[in-house]
Amino acid sequence: MGLFNSVLVIVNPIAGTGKAGRMIPELHKRLEKFSIPYTLTETQAPDHATQIARKAAKEGFDAVCAVGGDGTVNEIINGLGEDGPAFGIIPLGTGNDLARTMGIPLAPLESVALLNQGSIRKIDLGRDTDRLFSIIAGLGFPAGVMQRTNSYRGMLRGSMAIAYNVIKTISLLEPVPMELDLDGNRFSRMASGLFILNTRFTGGGLMVAPDADPEDGLLDVVIMNNLSKGGLLGLLPRVYKGGHRNHPQVEFFRAREISITTASPYPKMFDGSIYGTSPLQVEVIPRKFKIICPEEV
Repeated sequence: MGLFNSVLVIVNPIAGTGKAGRMIPELHKRLEKFSIPYTLTETQAPDHATQIARKAAKEGFDAVCAVGGDGTVNEIINGLGEDGPAFGIIPLGTGNDLARTMGIPLAPLESVALLNQGSIRKIDLGRDTDRLFSIIAGLGFPAGVMQRTNSYRGMLRGSMAIAYNVIKTISLLEPVPMELDLDGNRFSRMASGLFILNTRFTGGGLMVAPDADPEDGLLDVVIMNNLSKGGLLGLLPRVYKGGHRNHPQVEFFRAREISITTASPYPKMFDGSIYGTSPLQVEVIPRKFKIICPEEV
């Protein structure tokens, strides 16, 4: 007997530059091999996954599984809501940072087995007025990187595509004046980048918040202050291993309620996709969202 009686598998066929769509025949074979009682459907447009997931929650599916990247994951989470059916990931995107954080195999066909043999953990989510998120809400640098990555049509793939667009964003970056309120602690900054993180990883493996824990009831706030372009470029290699903890221009905070305002509207990034513009009004939703993971050791 498996974990679930009914699983809806939502495939974003253009994820992974079309790899997700091409993998559908193999997915059917692997799902049947593990005797998973599934229905498979494909998205047809942006935000379609949100509509499908919302309907699945109402119809009583035990679990919903995303086949795609962090953008597809975010769409489905926004359809399921904070306390909907259990959620699985078959990672086939550019970043795959929620899967990476939760120990879900990044080899997509290996992750299928979790729908039959995994365990369920309850994690935090972040909620802005515009969006739920599981990984990150960001302004400035992180939003600029993902805007360029999402429109990039070159030959690089995955984390290499993100790295290329990191460099492109740095060359054009201007600091953003921000007013911040973190659980009542109010201050101002001229920031190159603002990261509100639920997970250690973002941007395809950048360890921006090395101590973030998606089960601690808090969100980690990382501020990259007004670094020069050269200073930011030199900092980034250290971020892959969390080696920026003691950098004088990087600040770390934790909070449950976060308000960020800017004099002009700036694009907001949630889990790799752009939705709306500043201000950010964020709160943590502690340990309600059910995610399917490997058995804990």
